[in-house]
Amino acid sequence: MTRHAVLSNESTFARLAARRSSSWQKRCAAFVITVAACAAGPAAATLVSFDTSSLAGSAARLDFSLLDGDFTENNSVTVASLSTDGTLGGVDCTLSCSGGPSYAITDTGGLGQLLQDLILGSYFSFDLSFTTNYPGNGAPDRLSLLLLDPLTNFTLVDTDLDFLNDPVPTQDALLVVDLAPGAQIQLPTATDPNVPSAGIIPEPGAGGLVALGLVLLSGQRIRSRRQSAQAR
Repeated sequence: MTRHAVLSNESTFARLAARRSSSWQKRCAAFVITVAACAAGPAAATLVSFDTSSLAGSAARLDFSLLDGDFTENNSVTVASLSTDGTLGGVDCTLSCSGGPSYAITDTGGLGQLLQDLILGSYFSFDLSFTTNYPGNGAPDRLSLLLLDPLTNFTLVDTDLDFLNDPVPTQDALLVVDLAPGAQIQLPTATDPNVPSAGIIPEPGAGGLVALGLVLLSGQRIRSRRQSAQAR
């Protein structure tokens, strides 16, 4: 093979490697930009589950209520992937609530609410995400989850998660979140009958996905430099 042919082959290889590298860089960059844009939305979803073995077979109602505390319509909650090994029943998503089966609840008008009837099995679970806007006036908006008797709307479970004297009161909640920066999911430490949390698992957030995209982009750049060096 002549020197001219060898140089021609090396040049072709270098061009192909450069094109492939450029394509991967564009894909990785697009991935990072897309995920970063998502980061401006609600917090990453958290998988929440409760053990309802003590009430298996009972008719129940999940009451997700978002109450306004700061006199500003500025927060929303998303409840998605609601599941149980019991039986899901009817849904009421009319009060500052939209969607289905992924539901968005807002504090428009001072109260947003999602009601989900079900026959309890040994557990129920859902993905929860929420915004955390709080301007500083009044009190943070509050999300609460209650487990009710669907016939009376009285609680099925007595819990120690009570805030009767707060600006945004709630009682016998299974879950409470005050929507302000740094918000944490609050759970009861005692329930009667026993309905413990079976787990709270944060799902991958935008920050983690952005980091993954940056790692992929960095790795592709390293491979590109190696291929260019080999082509020479």
